[in-house]
Amino acid sequence: MRSAEPTIRQKYVDGLYAAEDEGLRAIRDRLVSAGRWGINIGANEGKILQFLISLSNAKKIVEIGTLFGYSGVWMARSLPADGHLWTIERDHEAVRQARKAFEDCGVVEKITQVEGDAIDMLNELSPLGPFDLVFIDANKSAYPQYLEWAAKCVRPGGLIVADNTLLGGHVAESEKPESLSRAQYTEMRRFNDLIANDPRFFGTILPTDEGLTVAIRR
Repeated sequence: MRSAEPTIRQKYVDGLYAAEDEGLRAIRDRLVSAGRWGINIGANEGKILQFLISLSNAKKIVEIGTLFGYSGVWMARSLPADGHLWTIERDHEAVRQARKAFEDCGVVEKITQVEGDAIDMLNELSPLGPFDLVFIDANKSAYPQYLEWAAKCVRPGGLIVADNTLLGGHVAESEKPESLSRAQYTEMRRFNDLIANDPRFFGTILPTDEGLTVAIRR
C-alpha cells in the first residue's frame, strides 16, 4: 500500500512529469479522508498509464477496480476524442465517489461505470471487444482470472497493465508473509509466472513502489 506522503524521489518525479491538478488533488483528499489512499495508483503510475495509452494508440480501455476514480481520470484524459473507458467497481460508495470525480474533472462522457462483481461484469463486456488495453487494480487473488479474460478480449498487440504485482515486495519471498493471505500470495505469483512464461504475453514488471506489470498480448 502506498503512503499518503510521497517520498522525496516521488515528489521530484511527480513534480516533473505528473503534477496533480485541482481535480486530482480533490480525489486524493477524499481518499485520504476515507482512509483509502494508497490502495489506488499514485500520480507517477497515472502518468505511466497516459504514456502507454498514447504510445499504443489505445481507444477502448477496460479498468478493473475503479475505487474513487483517480486512475480513471488519468486514463480518460489521455484518450482521443473517440476513445472510451469502461470501469468496473463493486463497492457502491466507491461508484458514487467516482461518478463525482468524473463529473468534476470533465471526463464523464468518456467513461461508462459498471457496478458489480468484476468477473461477472467482464463477461458482460466481452461482446464489446476486442479492447486495446486493460488495467487491473482490484482483488489481488483474482489476477490470474482477470488475465485469462484479457487474453481473450484484448486485441493482439494490445496492452495488459496491472498494479501491485510486487505486493510491496512480499511476492518475492520464498514463503508467504503474515501480512498476505495465502490466496493473495499464491495467485499473484501465478499471475507473474504467466506473464513471464506464457507465450500469449510479452511483458515485464516496472519497478515502481508496488510493481506495475506491462505486457503485450501477442
